[in-house]
Amino acid sequence: MTCVRDTALMGVSRTRQLAGDHLSTSRVFRAVLLLAATLACAGRPSSTEGGSVRRDPNVILADELSETSLAGMNVLEVVRRLRTNFLATRGVQSQSNPESGRVHASINGNGVVSLDELRTMQTAGVVEIRLLSVAAAMQRFGGAAQEGPVILVRTI
Repeated sequence: MTCVRDTALMGVSRTRQLAGDHLSTSRVFRAVLLLAATLACAGRPSSTEGGSVRRDPNVILADELSETSLAGMNVLEVVRRLRTNFLATRGVQSQSNPESGRVHASINGNGVVSLDELRTMQTAGVVEIRLLSVAAAMQRFGGAAQEGPVILVRTI
């Protein structure tokens, strides 16, 4: 506790104890922590300091596909250029099925096909390319996903 000398109106001094001193410091500390937590949880801006837009690492949208540097490339080449993480594999998950754990593709959600199918597709008309995690692919396509991620290509 802190003692403070207080002067009354009549010039008589008295000493009082400030029991609330510790309490007010505690309240200020809690308020600062609450403010810091709120700011930490607040949404981040959609652009970086350089002005470029932050991209979702699991999605390629039409505006990215329309970049002139990608002209003439097929969908698989674009994926290799823009999102190499789409092609990461978990390794073979089954000795009896060498395709298990590998990345596969799906065009408009119409079943799972070989990744080579993306070589035959041009980016014109593609609206979105999305990577489905192993869990999401297994939930959506069942055993056809073969325990691997699926690149979902959505066209017009």
